[in-house]
Amino acid sequence: MATIKGFKGIRYNPEKINDYESIVAPPYDVINGEEQGQLYDKDPYNVIRLILAKGEGEKRYSNASQTFNEWLESSVLISEDEPAIYPYYQEFEFEGQFYTRKGFIAAVKVADFDENVVLPHEQTFRKHKEDRLKLTTACNANLSQVFSVYSDEGGGVEELIDNSISEPIIEVTTEDGVKNTFWKITDPDVIEKVSAGLTKNNLLIADGHHRYETALNFRNRQREKFGEKSGNMPYDYVMMYLSRGGGDGLIINPTHRAVKNLGIETDQLLSRLGELFEIEETPSLDVNSLEFNEMVFIGKGSDKKYKLRLKNKLDKNYENLAVMVLHNIIFKNNINEEEAGILYTKFDTELYSLVNSGEYEGGFLLPKLNADDIFEVVLDNVKMPHKTTYFYPKILSGLVFKPLWNNT
Repeated sequence: MATIKGFKGIRYNPEKINDYESIVAPPYDVINGEEQGQLYDKDPYNVIRLILAKGEGEKRYSNASQTFNEWLESSVLISEDEPAIYPYYQEFEFEGQFYTRKGFIAAVKVADFDENVVLPHEQTFRKHKEDRLKLTTACNANLSQVFSVYSDEGGGVEELIDNSISEPIIEVTTEDGVKNTFWKITDPDVIEKVSAGLTKNNLLIADGHHRYETALNFRNRQREKFGEKSGNMPYDYVMMYLSRGGGDGLIINPTHRAVKNLGIETDQLLSRLGELFEIEETPSLDVNSLEFNEMVFIGKGSDKKYKLRLKNKLDKNYENLAVMVLHNIIFKNNINEEEAGILYTKFDTELYSLVNSGEYEGGFLLPKLNADDIFEVVLDNVKMPHKTTYFYPKILSGLVFKPLWNNT
């Protein structure tokens, strides 16, 4: 089902780069304006100048393209001589335990969603897809990876890659303490075995829904432009990071909701919710204490916290996931999402602070999810609400780029 192959990546020239930590960056969509400026100042070759270039309107896309081409011409960026896949491991501490998340970057054939090969789990927005399409068109390259999860209970692909790596080509520890290690595998036999090991797999998009849909839109536009629909062109493949769903270190954190305008008094909201929910006061804002179908509501002007849980279980197991219940029942029937001014945060402390200060009228603390929960939703052709998950840690941009022209 999934078609995976190596590609001739474009990478920073190690002879031009003194410190990789100074040129990598998180994904563009978690970088605010202040952080963008800091990354610009950090190094003249920081990847921020490509993935989130400065400039008014359309100018930011031409600026990114000009920078990309200048770096290629001056050999700041260099192209590989042969196709490769790129193992990428992240070592980190989370809640007092140490983990290693293993994965690899490869070229994955772009498939329409109705083929059920690549599975989305979150809704997307037109504005963000238009932005990424303009950047992709300007640079004619994938500048950041889509992050996907595959199922392989035996871990055979991981083991094969483990046995095929030796000296890394990049080692960088970022400010958050995450150690990122990056290798290159060019052995055609290994690449073929990795590809064969995942041929029958579905790939669940973990992070990068807008990037993947951009790849779809770019492919379709290029096919229309050139009349080439063989499926073998560079634009028929997207750069993707793949990690095993059952692997160590696949941490899926929830994204909590702070609501600026509830549109209803807290007491009245709780009274309405009492018709469908079991409500109990709780002293805790501990995500780890919540079951998959529980959430905690906090309201402005009160130290009280309320644990919510549906009285009657819904038919399908995934329909009872707290985030689905929040959007499909609580928001749908009581709170206007478009007018609510919702802020998404991965920090329970920030959620509490925003509501306790009075800046936001209410907040919903959500439980953790696991990959099986998400697979169950998407295999039923259902999408989860926007920003349901936060996969930790984020994968870096700037390790490798995939050209969308033929660089044979």
